[in-house]
Amino acid sequence: MKTKVKIVGCGLSGITAANILNGEGYDVKIYDTRPHIGGNCYDGYICGTLTHQYGPHIFHTNDDKVFNFLSQFTEWFPFEYKPKGKTKLGLISLPYSKKTIKEIGRELSLDEIKQIIFRDYSEKQWGIPFEKLPKSICNRIPDTSKLDDPTWYKDEKYQCMPKYGYTKMFEEMLRGINIELACSKDEWKKDKADLTIYTGSIDSYFNYCYGLLPYRSLEFEHKVTNKKMNYVSENQNTKDVAYTRKYDHSFFNFKHDQNTTIITKEFPLEYDSYNIPYYPKCFGNNRDLYLRYKKLAEKENNVLFLGRLANYKYLDMWCAIKLILNKLK
Repeated sequence: MKTKVKIVGCGLSGITAANILNGEGYDVKIYDTRPHIGGNCYDGYICGTLTHQYGPHIFHTNDDKVFNFLSQFTEWFPFEYKPKGKTKLGLISLPYSKKTIKEIGRELSLDEIKQIIFRDYSEKQWGIPFEKLPKSICNRIPDTSKLDDPTWYKDEKYQCMPKYGYTKMFEEMLRGINIELACSKDEWKKDKADLTIYTGSIDSYFNYCYGLLPYRSLEFEHKVTNKKMNYVSENQNTKDVAYTRKYDHSFFNFKHDQNTTIITKEFPLEYDSYNIPYYPKCFGNNRDLYLRYKKLAEKENNVLFLGRLANYKYLDMWCAIKLILNKLK
């Protein structure tokens, strides 16, 4: 008899784990409360435009193993993410580089870069003063000041998008796997299995017994329009508007020659257990709260806690996949 595995969550981590274990002969079933696969990476068509419905996901990595693994399930098209930023100095190219300096007409000091480009955007994004942001977040800002016209991901080897979208790639990864969508949050508990892989929020698994782990959430305003932007994304680096950025989904389509497009505005807000947790606020006392849940998780038998929510840690896509490849292969 095959070893039975149930996976809670049909996002990137759950799908990767399911594909690996199914390929090794396990009997796998996935549960998800959403009506679609892919979690926050889900994309679907709105009025003819393939739309990243939970914000844009640009794949980037230097890791050959991860890239080759995903390349079994999709073709790619190269994608250079070069947003603009609406600042107190006007519209400038991001990330800050020699091109930006030419646009401004002079170099900015480190303090000016912080004040003009990062402060207001970051405070809107995280909902706290800039000075209280931990180094783990601030250190993710790439140093591109000496480069001519860099992409947001600087010199990473692979910067691309699945040619026909993430959902199509996930469908290939999930071939032959039993999936139950739009189920109740406790439906998976009714199923007996030899191993459970849990990719949901760790505090939810333990019924929030120590309290709610803090996250930042997002709301999206999608608008159908025939007026396309001249660039993929415009960051709002001032507090003149409540949203942090707007972007044109036609750029995310392999062939972006359709007559209309979708322009999305992205509004950050606090997670309240009813909206979607996006960014773990894993700093300060929140980290201590997570460690209490982690101790409980370590006592669970035949349960693996995998992915961003289960480990209360921000993970780029490639990193989430890498961790699962290392754990299960």
